[in-house]
Amino acid sequence: MTKSGYIGSYTKKEGKGIYRFVLDEDKAAVTEVATAYEIEASTFIARHNQFLYAITKEGERCGIASFRVENDGTLTLLNKCLDSVEGTGCYISVSEDGNYLFEAVYGAGLLRLYELDAATGEVVRLIEELEHKYPTGPHERQEHAHVHYVQQTPDKKYVAACDLGTDRVVSYTYDEEGYHEAAVSEFTAGYGPRHIAFHENQPYAYVVHELSNKVSVTKYDDGHFEEVGVYVTIPDDFREATKLAAVHLSHDQRFLYVSNRGHDSIAVFEVSDKGDTLKLVEIVKTGGEFPRDFNISDDDQYIVCAHQEGDSPVTVLKRNKKTGQLTLTDDKQHAAEGVCVIFD
Repeated sequence: MTKSGYIGSYTKKEGKGIYRFVLDEDKAAVTEVATAYEIEASTFIARHNQFLYAITKEGERCGIASFRVENDGTLTLLNKCLDSVEGTGCYISVSEDGNYLFEAVYGAGLLRLYELDAATGEVVRLIEELEHKYPTGPHERQEHAHVHYVQQTPDKKYVAACDLGTDRVVSYTYDEEGYHEAAVSEFTAGYGPRHIAFHENQPYAYVVHELSNKVSVTKYDDGHFEEVGVYVTIPDDFREATKLAAVHLSHDQRFLYVSNRGHDSIAVFEVSDKGDTLKLVEIVKTGGEFPRDFNISDDDQYIVCAHQEGDSPVTVLKRNKKTGQLTLTDDKQHAAEGVCVIFD
């Protein structure tokens, strides 16, 4: 059985923008990686139904490109909306109804909100560019706001934005006029919130912190995130430079996976039945340098991991569904400067 998906990449060196990969589960290997669409600064990509969206830029103009995903997996460019000069984004997501696209811009410390045409997939307009102006943290990388993530919450009432520079997660409502602040949740100074994984069955969310290599288990309620536990993602005796990257839950919600760039590993945690506690299972090397992102196949059998540095292998790790443990099975294919992985 084969599964396929896309990898978004930087285009600073050899990266092409958007790759397509094929995972052969019988061989426990990625058998093909090919350029799907060469586009500058694609970095993060997002899929909604038959449409795919990518961060892009042309000269000083920054924004979003929209594509139609054809039956054979090829991408047809629909349009681009390049209405900002404030820098390219680092994360995008799409509202469940397909009418809005949310973009986090790390360098400029802001959020962008776009209107989409859910029927055609095109980006209609940039609605708002909102700058974060909260007090910053003590870390040297917290010189100003750095918005790193923005995603719709499970109750569909808000979008939650992680701000690495200010140690906050800010929840917003949104409409055709822009964002409206609803709640602000503060975390320990210097932690650097990066991404969130929401439990599908319990009122808990797992906020991962890039600067501290920690995971906060939080109780999520009406836009607020209340920390109830903290867990470390690297070995206690590791002293070299490393920073946390991606977080994903297995589809059965039993295990949480977090990648570490520098230690070049994935930390595996068992999630309690209530979702309120974690137990470290193992920390496994990913088979490449700087594992920026990974994703889990819909049958929970495999993880496909992209690496930003070195020769950028696309590695495959087989999952033990009962224990959550990972085994590296393949590292033969490559996607230069890979930073984002999504399955079809």
